[in-house]
Amino acid sequence: MTVGIQICSGSEWRATKALLAVSPAQVGSFPYGEHASVTIAGHSCVVFHSRRTKTRAAGACQYAIDHWGIDPLLVLGTCGGVAERLGVGDIVFATRTVQWDCVDRLNAMTGPFLDSMTVTPDHRWLDVTAFAGRLHQGIVASADQDVTFDEVTVLRKHDVLAADWESGAIALVCALNHVRWAVFRGVTDVPHRAGADDARRQGQDYKTNTPGVMAALFELLPDIVRRIQIG
Repeated sequence: MTVGIQICSGSEWRATKALLAVSPAQVGSFPYGEHASVTIAGHSCVVFHSRRTKTRAAGACQYAIDHWGIDPLLVLGTCGGVAERLGVGDIVFATRTVQWDCVDRLNAMTGPFLDSMTVTPDHRWLDVTAFAGRLHQGIVASADQDVTFDEVTVLRKHDVLAADWESGAIALVCALNHVRWAVFRGVTDVPHRAGADDARRQGQDYKTNTPGVMAALFELLPDIVRRIQIG
């Protein structure tokens, strides 16, 4: 079993390399970014970087499946808080992914999100009961844009927990390839009000809080890997 660990943004990847203490000699390159082979909780893992956007994230995921034979794939990274109960530093576990910027205006949509872009995982292979007090479980919505206050008010109406740029695309690629996947993300920023000033504040919060969020995720990672059921 080779566990894939996908990291998307540059800030997340820089924090990851520092947390894993990988040397430059351990880091290789592939068409989408960098990667490194590490051992976590006794399992072989490939940690790889795709950079932002759904296109790059999906392409890197498919490459990892084809070239490194990963299964399962764990997505670790940051997100913006949507649900009112979330605050900075909270850890999110995706029970469903949707893509909120995919809109079919020529045909009647049956709901707020395209069914063909919505993925609900079977997580029986991963026991997360031990983390019950540390994880917020729910829908993660992805789009090639940051979530601001205007979007939050809409997403809350559809029970979205958190928003990011990539998880929906990664989950869909894994589902099409019959590869197990799980998304763990930490909240770095939460919209408070409409306007450019708040958006800039969110951007600063993201930069400030990313290292701490990634540290919290990697603190959990060994226990997560230990709870993967082989097969």
